[in-house]
Amino acid sequence: MASAPPPPSLRAEEEDTRCFECEAACADDVWVSLPHAVRLCLRCAGAHRALGVQISFVRSLSLDELKPAEEALLARGGNARFRRFLEENGVPRHVWLELELDLRYHTPAADLYRRILLAEVQGSDPPTDLRLVEPPPARAGGERSGGARTRAEWTPDAEAPVCQLCKRKFWLLERRHHCRRCGRCVCGPCSPKESARPLSQLGKAVPVRHCVLCVPRPARTLPGIGPAMMGSGK
Repeated sequence: MASAPPPPSLRAEEEDTRCFECEAACADDVWVSLPHAVRLCLRCAGAHRALGVQISFVRSLSLDELKPAEEALLARGGNARFRRFLEENGVPRHVWLELELDLRYHTPAADLYRRILLAEVQGSDPPTDLRLVEPPPARAGGERSGGARTRAEWTPDAEAPVCQLCKRKFWLLERRHHCRRCGRCVCGPCSPKESARPLSQLGKAVPVRHCVLCVPRPARTLPGIGPAMMGSGK
């Protein structure tokens, strides 16, 4: 028996016919991450389940009956909106895909987006603060579920001819820097002063260099646009 189509309010844009993670076509079997209101294929939905319901709660649009609040989340979100939000907060698509899946959803930008969507559905003022998020717990051997280690993996200078975030080429006047949290080799614009933070877990109280992926730049307020408009997608 053919499954009923999703309600009209959930009919996706063209981008929502593809998985947000791997971009595989998924219009015939759509799964969703409710906290992020993005569409997923069956394979990536399984990977999202491993993140835990506190990060990504997965449902099927054809097999599960959504609650009104869940439908409201999906109606406000979408793949395109989440992609734009990440780019506006210093996480372009190629950087997002470079991260292990579990790390993607523990970034400050993903955390803020989850809170913005929830606030919109609840009718409260959307938050604007980007906050640090604890990395996912390590398994035996210090590895995450995606295989990446919880400690910084220092990239040797010789292995980084270009910035690992923006791909800017290093030369005499474009020096290499290292993010003290993730260990990536980055350029100056990708590790600005406003992203510097102490490393309290190592007992360092003086702010040290971080990349904009680990500590995004503070959100800018544009003239005539108040904080309540942030992340509205309009």
